[in-house]
Amino acid sequence: MPDWLNSNLYLILILSVVVVVAAVYARYRSRDAARPRLLNVPVPTRRVARFDAKTGKLIPLNQSHMSLAVLLFDAPSDDENDKIVASGISAEVIRYVTTVPDIRVNSRPTAFSYQSGVADIKDVAEQLNARYVLAGSLSRKDDQMTIVAQLNDIETGGQIWSQTYNQPVETMFDVQRDIARRIVGAVLGEVKLSETLFAETSPMHQLDTWGLMNKAYYFWLTTFTPEAILEACNYLRQAIEIQPDNANARAALAMLLAQQMTTRICKDYELCADAASELIEKAVEQAPDDVEVLENAGVTWQNLGESERAQQAQRRAVELAPLNLIARGYLALLLSFTGGKEGAQEAREIIEDNFATAPKHPAAPYWNYFLAVAEQRLGNHDAAIDLVESSLEGQPGWIHSYFLLANSLFVNGNADLAESTLQKASEISPYLTAKLYAENVLRIVGNTESSQPFLTGLEQGGCLQA
Repeated sequence: MPDWLNSNLYLILILSVVVVVAAVYARYRSRDAARPRLLNVPVPTRRVARFDAKTGKLIPLNQSHMSLAVLLFDAPSDDENDKIVASGISAEVIRYVTTVPDIRVNSRPTAFSYQSGVADIKDVAEQLNARYVLAGSLSRKDDQMTIVAQLNDIETGGQIWSQTYNQPVETMFDVQRDIARRIVGAVLGEVKLSETLFAETSPMHQLDTWGLMNKAYYFWLTTFTPEAILEACNYLRQAIEIQPDNANARAALAMLLAQQMTTRICKDYELCADAASELIEKAVEQAPDDVEVLENAGVTWQNLGESERAQQAQRRAVELAPLNLIARGYLALLLSFTGGKEGAQEAREIIEDNFATAPKHPAAPYWNYFLAVAEQRLGNHDAAIDLVESSLEGQPGWIHSYFLLANSLFVNGNADLAESTLQKASEISPYLTAKLYAENVLRIVGNTESSQPFLTGLEQGGCLQA
């Protein structure tokens, strides 16, 4: 071996290693640069549900943001118009979702690089750092067009929602935006439900603030009982202990304390009201434009008798997230109670639109109750009875429904059924009586005259006597 080579051997070896490392790095950089990215996420990092041995907590899939990948809807026909409509629906879905706080979604060019029915959903979710994948298809038969949308939860490995939309072919270009709007409205409800069920099935000791908050909401979707409300409040207190500056946890606890007030399960009514007021003021101060904070502020202020502030909060929430059907529902309830007949008419339109958008939404039982309040305000007691009965089928623990139902039954002259309804209410929760229910209504509505549509029947039945 030549002397010059021997003396520089180590230098040559080092340079060779540097060249190899640089080449490998360049290869992966170029491959990563070609990978589609999510909006507002410069460098996606895969978040998965996992147990953190250091903290002993379950790290949620998306602790601060839910993530959704929207695929290009499949149009298998050779008709170019079908493909245009399919791509238009995909683009409109993405456009609507980008306006929703706390949900990350892929860009339109990214969506168009993955086609429903062709791309592997799990691979797409991995590449786009998404838990949920929305896929769809468009098909034509004679003069009808059928759009099928499907929402998949990659963590559970299953399809959690599917909906079919049928439209005449000649109207497809006109209604694609409306269909996209309905898809997004329904999907948001299913994502919320899925996140809540994920937290509910996780062990308590593994839950962080996010998990505890979602676990607290679980009772809202199942049996609404006094015990469940108290348990949910405990979850939220634990969440605040973990993260004291979390505005959403504060607002959620304020709302549930207000529920303790209206169901009369709190030991000290005034103390509960003061705590709810303090919590919600702090939460709104911390996050004045957070939609969930505003939702809960509206409900809390409604039950504290601050209807003007409640309406401002709910309208702001709807303004920030027009497709948040939960916020729209809360606004409708408030308008039914406090907006007179004009407010009840607006409430009816809101809830009917909610049902048109997402008829199977997890909040549907509550929407039936909200709509029943509007019909009772308008003096339509037959409609109110039908709606409350539908509501109770889906949520038999919603104690307020029984008093609303009994009021309409008394007005319609069915005293025996009204009394048995009140008996049922006392079996579910002995804490809320007809007189206390009347106090709740008066506090929310603000004056005796405007409260009459909700109390006349109970008065006729002798339920409000001293």
